[in-house]
Amino acid sequence: MGAEFKNDKLNVCFVGTSGFPFGLAQVERQKLISKGLLQAGASVLIINRYGQQPEGIRIDLLHEPSFEGIPFVYASGNPYRPASFWRRNWGKLKGMFNEFFLVRKEKRKEGKTVLLVSTLEFYNIVFYKMVSVLLRVPMVIDNVEFFSAMNIPKSKFVKWDNHWYDHLASKLADKVVVISHFLKDMAARQKKAEAIIQIPSIVEFEKFQTKEVAKEPFFLYCGHAGYFEVIAFILNAYERLPGYPYALYLVSNGAAWEMDRLKKRISESPRADSIKLFSRLPMQELIDLYMTSKALLIPLRPTPQDQARFPHKIGEYTAARKPILSTKIGEVDKFFKDGDTALLADLYDETAFAEKMKLVMEQPELAEQIGLNGYNLGLQHFDHKALGRKLKTFLSE
Repeated sequence: MGAEFKNDKLNVCFVGTSGFPFGLAQVERQKLISKGLLQAGASVLIINRYGQQPEGIRIDLLHEPSFEGIPFVYASGNPYRPASFWRRNWGKLKGMFNEFFLVRKEKRKEGKTVLLVSTLEFYNIVFYKMVSVLLRVPMVIDNVEFFSAMNIPKSKFVKWDNHWYDHLASKLADKVVVISHFLKDMAARQKKAEAIIQIPSIVEFEKFQTKEVAKEPFFLYCGHAGYFEVIAFILNAYERLPGYPYALYLVSNGAAWEMDRLKKRISESPRADSIKLFSRLPMQELIDLYMTSKALLIPLRPTPQDQARFPHKIGEYTAARKPILSTKIGEVDKFFKDGDTALLADLYDETAFAEKMKLVMEQPELAEQIGLNGYNLGLQHFDHKALGRKLKTFLSE
């Protein structure tokens, strides 16, 4: 019995992403995976290599040993980002050095220790592989993007780093966690099926509660201002529906020039008076908007990037019990059924998408039922507790 109990112990060192508990989708995924593992009985420590928050303003929770029950530490010893170039880079080197010893300390605990890596850089994969070999702990990567397909400005170094990540990261890992079927198929070229697990969008459903009441019926889109092409697509579709009383709410953040570009496009819209832009909302205010909307918009494009990813927002949208409007592309088409658990346009086409928006306005009872069906599907596939148990079993084997 004693040996069996020991073998059931799992210690997870979650590394590769700095900034916890602050951050966007990657940190939110890290948080929810950690919560799921903890509730499944695993031990988790999130190791941030260095600080990300601006120096000079104390944030008390960064000095706590845990956040929402999740233990975390800053390996550099400083949760803030120094203004000095030399201090900043010294902190990175110090953090990298200390990461090794923090993982070694965890390895000395009873049970199996696993290095779970969530990173956007291949050079980090190489570093953690060396830690894995030296300490004899398995390295498992959490792969959420097809980086080579991301159509954003990149230096030559980043392009090469993305290329090597996409083609070698799975090979270097002992096991692979993927967010989509597309990435699962890519990993399968280098790993056996039993070494791969799909953990799609992951959500803490209990947090999705509201007491707010909408002042007007509205569609809602949430996304970074850098996805201007997608936002313009939604605006164009919305503008094809004149005379309908539904407003369009956009929640978007980005660089100043990206926000200026978005504001200019809104101001030029013939329906500008019905379009509202929100930025930097606290999570509860965002949930309030989710749950008081009439439908949640997230069109996916026919690109390798969108086929490979599974936007975190999709899981959150199911938790809001509102109909999701998207396109039959990538993971959405694999998990959802048009007219039953979501409203999916056959093509990435403004007219087709506008027709789905029109259905929400003209058949509100059907739209409401589709939202409830989507919620039940989300509970089945995206709940952090169920996925935590599934992942713990995978990591323990």
